[in-house]
Amino acid sequence: MHSPEYIKAYQEVENNSMDKTLFTQCMKNAEGDKQRAQVMYVQRRISEFRSGHSENLDQREKWPMLLPLIVLYTLGTIGVLLLVFGFLGIKLGWW
Repeated sequence: MHSPEYIKAYQEVENNSMDKTLFTQCMKNAEGDKQRAQVMYVQRRISEFRSGHSENLDQREKWPMLLPLIVLYTLGTIGVLLLVFGFLGIKLGWW
């Protein structure tokens, strides 16, 4: 059973409603072999359809990547401040 993306891309080839610029590029890469270019076109269209679901990937992934860094930098900054004030407190006799 083929995926819905494959069926949609294959129907574009069958109905001759392909994206002309993409097909021209596939034809150039296939060195003039029309059948090979059609297979390339279908595979590229499938990847376009699948990547269309995650267009906003950068925005969606920003906080999960930044949150651990923010936590680590905050803990590191607090740790360094505690070490500096602790060292100064002992040397200067604040305690």
